[in-house]
Amino acid sequence: MNTNTESSDKTNGLENPLITDEIISQARAAFMAAREIKDHQTLFVGIGLPCLVAHLSQSVLSPNCHLVFESGLMEVACETQPLSTASANIAKTAKMHGSMLDVFSMLQRGEIDVGLLSAAQIDIHGHLNSSRLITKSGKTLSLPGSGGAHDITVLANKVIAVMPSDPRRFVNNVDFITSPNSPYGNREGVVGVAMPDAYFSLDTGRPILQKIYSDRNADAINESLNWDSQISDSLEIVNPPEGDLLERAGIFLKTS
Repeated sequence: MNTNTESSDKTNGLENPLITDEIISQARAAFMAAREIKDHQTLFVGIGLPCLVAHLSQSVLSPNCHLVFESGLMEVACETQPLSTASANIAKTAKMHGSMLDVFSMLQRGEIDVGLLSAAQIDIHGHLNSSRLITKSGKTLSLPGSGGAHDITVLANKVIAVMPSDPRRFVNNVDFITSPNSPYGNREGVVGVAMPDAYFSLDTGRPILQKIYSDRNADAINESLNWDSQISDSLEIVNPPEGDLLERAGIFLKTS
């Protein structure tokens, strides 16, 4: 993690050296994803960035959304950011401490409106890879795996991916399909991916840049990725989270 105070101050106008560019980047990606959540929807929360999305959704944008965590915690009041899907701070506010069987049965019954996931790679088809990467030299790099991401991708009514702005993560075809994007019936599959600068829709068979933050350039974003993507004719410009909005979400900043 970058703890360079000068870099953070220059980029974000912050006096607090603990609030780094990486933290701001994660918050921007999470807020972009949270904008896609509607009030009263039921969310299935995966590990990593999805935990931050869940916190921001409920604490700022969609206060009546229902949170279900992969660990078995249900109807969580996400007052502070969870560090994992079984953190003590969400365990104490959950209305029910169930099992993984309980929450994955909810998925199977079609009771989950939105699944929130992250991954090592995502491709233009919406497939996610959390299993292995092929290096430039042809070697295989094994990753920890997906946990329940495969089930979430297949069984949630729709899925939103949340990814860092690393071009290596955005590929035309993933090295390994851990979680296949396979929409069928009323299940829409992976409908989009949020990143620190933008939101791409993935439900047309080709990535389409739908939203960007007002401090970013659409052409630059599109060209920075390894995707065969296009810019929407109705591109939406949204304001990035800053100051008071982030403080309301529990990401405490001291602005200059």
